[in-house]
Amino acid sequence: KIAAVLTAAAATTTVASGNLLRDPKTVVQKQNDGALTEGQRRLATQVFDSCLNLHMNKCKQIIDAAHAANPAAFGNVASILYITLKVRPVLLTADILADPDLLLDVPDYQLIGLRTDSDNTHVVGIKGDGIVTYPYSWCVTDAAEATGYRCQEIGPWDCYDELATPPTGQTFVQCCNDIKAETGHLMPDMHGNYLDCYNSPPPLENLEDPLDLGRVYLHIDANNRVVHPPYNG
Repeated sequence: KIAAVLTAAAATTTVASGNLLRDPKTVVQKQNDGALTEGQRRLATQVFDSCLNLHMNKCKQIIDAAHAANPAAFGNVASILYITLKVRPVLLTADILADPDLLLDVPDYQLIGLRTDSDNTHVVGIKGDGIVTYPYSWCVTDAAEATGYRCQEIGPWDCYDELATPPTGQTFVQCCNDIKAETGHLMPDMHGNYLDCYNSPPPLENLEDPLDLGRVYLHIDANNRVVHPPYNG
């Protein structure tokens, strides 16, 4: 069985400035990384797209019902283990345009998460294509506007290095420097902040933990609404 090929290992994590940082991997953790491809892992899990934007309690009801209907799909556990993780709040572009000060409710809104590979060496992007996105509008002072400011969407950026041999994602520093160079004319923003980057390695539950079909990760915002489709494993 798929779960049998993984060796149990706990990942060491440190929380700093609201971002999850990962210590260097152990040999066992790297063995776990290679034991399952993401495709193999996905085949073993149930994805709950219907949970998106729902309150986490409603989402749990949906997942619990699926568990009751098909316990084997969840490893025949007696009950689901839910792991709840807070993420940065979603701010709609229209809301930011109306009130840019909403950004100040997000302590690290000026930071862009660069999803790196399992070795934390190259930027791969959320979908593995090297594309990096920024979730908010960027607002700068503009005396020509009646409001005194101007907001615009920035990104996405392509951090895939096609000239490399073999083609691969740019390094964290290369990607971040390119982004800052492209957006330099928009710095600082109306709040005096400069765009910067933080390392966003693959989720620990995807790469370093043994597969656990009885476990579900819920990524929720400040209002306890689900922001990513949860899945067991």
